Amino acid sequence: MSRLMKKLLWTAILPLVVMALLTFGLTSLLIGRFAETESYDQLAREADIVYEALVDGRGIPGQLDVLVFQDGEAVNPERGGRMRRQMTPMLDPDGLSERDEVSVNGMRLLTFLREEGDVQIVTYAPVPLSNPQFRQIYVILGSGFLLALLVAVGVTYWMGRRLTSPLIELKQATASIMSGRHDLTLPPVTDDEIGDLTEAVRQMNTSLEEKERLQNTFISGITHDVRTPLAIVRNEAEMLELGVVKQEDVAETGRSMTEEVDRIDRLVTQMLEYSKLSAGKLALTIETVHMNELIEATVTRMEEWFRHKQVTVTLELVEDAVVQADRLAMERILSNFLQNAYHASPIGGMITIRLTERRLEIEDQGPGITASMLVNIWDMYVKGDRSNGHGLGLAINKLLLEAQGLSYGIESREGALFWIEWD
Repeated sequence: MSRLMKKLLWTAILPLVVMALLTFGLTSLLIGRFAETESYDQLAREADIVYEALVDGRGIPGQLDVLVFQDGEAVNPERGGRMRRQMTPMLDPDGLSERDEVSVNGMRLLTFLREEGDVQIVTYAPVPLSNPQFRQIYVILGSGFLLALLVAVGVTYWMGRRLTSPLIELKQATASIMSGRHDLTLPPVTDDEIGDLTEAVRQMNTSLEEKERLQNTFISGITHDVRTPLAIVRNEAEMLELGVVKQEDVAETGRSMTEEVDRIDRLVTQMLEYSKLSAGKLALTIETVHMNELIEATVTRMEEWFRHKQVTVTLELVEDAVVQADRLAMERILSNFLQNAYHASPIGGMITIRLTERRLEIEDQGPGITASMLVNIWDMYVKGDRSNGHGLGLAINKLLLEAQGLSYGIESREGALFWIEWD
């Protein structure tokens, strides 16, 4: 039995046991009180009958349990009517109150004392608890409570199994995920919180599996992108060391080595930036940024890029749109969006930049973005088919935008449209 099942059983059974004991005790007390009151009333009526019989000189009904005393001495009155075996308990009327409870020969008795002149009439009966009829009532009550408790335990156990079984399966599934296995057997999705948890575990497993796939792809790409320039640098360094490079080619070889080292440096810098942004350790300087000036300067700086594919950049800008942001961060974001648009654009395509007072849009004429990629395009390692990056650019953009409190998004139309909004 699982620990959760034990807790459920204790949680359900303990209150039921306490309630059953309290109910049984209170019910027994009420029945006892009621029966005791009724018994005393009955004994009082019997004492009246005996007194009337003595006054009228008639015999006392034989079915009554009664003792008659005169001047403290027991007398044996005449009996009449239906007779039954009589008990003659040893009672002293001087020690009795009107309604009393005494013990005679190990039996508890209720007594009623009526005094008329020098005559004392004592009627008596067993206390209700010792009465077989009352005992039977208590047995029935106790049996009913015990049966209800057993049914409650059975129902609780059955419901507990239904609740804990999927939780145990989910625990095993999470253990499998932690060990790196994603071929899970999950319980059926039900219309309750456990069903929601099951669906959440399934989505988490799918997301982790996709992230692991992307991470492996990223590591493979990073390894290739680092080893390739390193191999070039090593090869050219060996050529310089062996003296096989002509004197007029030394400068070109040095320039080639510098470019390859710069490529590695850019990759390392991106990874460090992402790490700092994720940890919230990259300080930003928030100031007033004039977006139209920033856009024009960035497009001018990237004109050489666009010429390689004869890509035209169309600007639709308002005169003065300002945003409270970090200028270097906004320039980095804008450059990355333009690079993505450039790589997605066909030769001779057009990139449109629209700027209003509260919104910036960058739209290309590429193939757009698939629905599957839209789900996780802002995540690390994700990159398009035409991209030659490492899947870090949009992930860094996302962190930079969120750090500045800016809204952002992407839409897939005929091409892709990236947008940023601010207050």
